Amino acid sequence: MIIQIQKLILIFTRITSFIVLTPGFSYKGFPNIAKVFISFSLTMIVYLMTPDIEVTGAYLLFIILIIKEVLFGLTLGFVSKLFFSASEIAGQFIDFKVGFSMGNIYDPSTGTHVSNYGKVYYWLSITAFFLLNLHHRLIESIIRSFNYVPINHVNIQNLGVEGIVKLFALVFELGFNLAAPLIIVVLLTDIIMGTISRTIPQINVLMLGMPMKILVSILIFLVISSGVLNSIGKILEMMPGYMENFFQYFA
Repeated sequence: MIIQIQKLILIFTRITSFIVLTPGFSYKGFPNIAKVFISFSLTMIVYLMTPDIEVTGAYLLFIILIIKEVLFGLTLGFVSKLFFSASEIAGQFIDFKVGFSMGNIYDPSTGTHVSNYGKVYYWLSITAFFLLNLHHRLIESIIRSFNYVPINHVNIQNLGVEGIVKLFALVFELGFNLAAPLIIVVLLTDIIMGTISRTIPQINVLMLGMPMKILVSILIFLVISSGVLNSIGKILEMMPGYMENFFQYFA
């Protein structure tokens, strides 16, 4: 009976840690009761699929396994969150060029200050996440993680820094590519305004430049919004595959 309870606790710990940090499920407006219900439902599914674990009876080993499950679940949630961060990075790049970087707003859902375009791109990524049913694939990935990394498995010798660094570089690259169209438009606007200031010195470019860049960026964003949503969807579709690769480090 004790072994069954320990098995249930370890499975519930990993899944709950994952749900707490994964975007889409970790939203503060999402009821905590619903989060617990989802975690417990997935726990019962995994509980029936995984074999019984062999426990020596040492409580110290059980505590170590709990800590490992918490860290592993949080790590998986962090990996999934990185791909959403690509959208926020793109928004921050755009805000810096447009002039919104000094007007960050407080986001009560995350408890941090976020940029204007960063918030728009983040909600576009949430929209694409559910429209493409990626939450189903993410749930499948966390369930399959118990096949790669059993709950009584503590070997992390194969974990390297190289894969994590490559993932950070990939997210930065994806964010920059996502922001590139609007950045180019804003740069062209700066060039045009600079040309106007040289040819017609009577026009106060400093007063017109900021509103002009904001107006142009909004208009262009409305034109390319469908393409942006498509690009964000392609970025998020990479997430389950990278999570599967991440499992290999622990297998």
